[in-house]
Amino acid sequence: MTALYRKYRPQGFDEVVGQEAVVRTLQNAIEHDQVRQAYLFAGPRGTGKTSMARILAKALNCAGTPGPSPNPDKTCPVCLAIANGSSLDVVEMDAASQRGIDDVREIRERVVLQPVEGRSKVYILDEAHQLTDAAWQALLKLIEEPPPHLVFVFCTTELQKVLATVRSRCQTFVFQRPRLPDLVTLLRRVADGEGIQAQDAALSLIARAARGSFRDAVSTLDQLAASTSNSIDAQSVLQLVGAVDEESLLRLCDMIVDRDGVPWVLEVCVSPGMTETSLLPMGANAAGMGLAQLCDAVIQSAATRSVGG
Repeated sequence: MTALYRKYRPQGFDEVVGQEAVVRTLQNAIEHDQVRQAYLFAGPRGTGKTSMARILAKALNCAGTPGPSPNPDKTCPVCLAIANGSSLDVVEMDAASQRGIDDVREIRERVVLQPVEGRSKVYILDEAHQLTDAAWQALLKLIEEPPPHLVFVFCTTELQKVLATVRSRCQTFVFQRPRLPDLVTLLRRVADGEGIQAQDAALSLIARAARGSFRDAVSTLDQLAASTSNSIDAQSVLQLVGAVDEESLLRLCDMIVDRDGVPWVLEVCVSPGMTETSLLPMGANAAGMGLAQLCDAVIQSAATRSVGG
């Protein structure tokens, strides 16, 4: 059975959540025939970098359109092959395990071949920062002057580890962590699609615990659905992820305000005699949450209230 995060992976630009700037730029580039030879997608894990690379490959190769299109039909044989990972023209490599110069030499030998089904050959290298320096050096010339049918997409969670000479040859997009409402909306769509009964408060807790990762949020929902027979409430989420309910966080925020704000929090965090129980006698310790996690949750809650209000 397919995991939910794979089943609900976005299949087109219109399904991408929380990356509006990236989507708009790529769609405009495709529409105006300004697609570049190499892209570098950087950002935290679970924010949709590889999914976006696949969507770009569909847009370039869709058989249901007369040319590259910002709106691939998602149903043609080429799009379906890319979606299930069987396309001969879209090659996905894990740079964590295929990171040496021999692997790059193999790429150099294959890229000269024309596409089999589509218009472009797209190489997607995940965790690209793990390529060795020698491998990057071997790729430089190919990135700068590739065959006209070749497009590279490098995906990384650590942009600073990618060589500057490589970054200068790529068009770089930095993926942002999605906003909490975006994650909740996605979780609601998945829950409704799978017939999972989930309280709004429960979905909000799952989204907050995911820390901006779509994959983590949907995986947690999947796990909770299995453990609760498709009926998820806030308490079941608290027990699984060790989070603190929203009401408790708001009460702690009020306590912080009464104690003159941030200086008191800093004093609490460094106080050797302070424990979670004495700081928050309303369930955080029982949920298995450490003091640092608790403070982080308070900051996230305060930020959410600030943005929402």
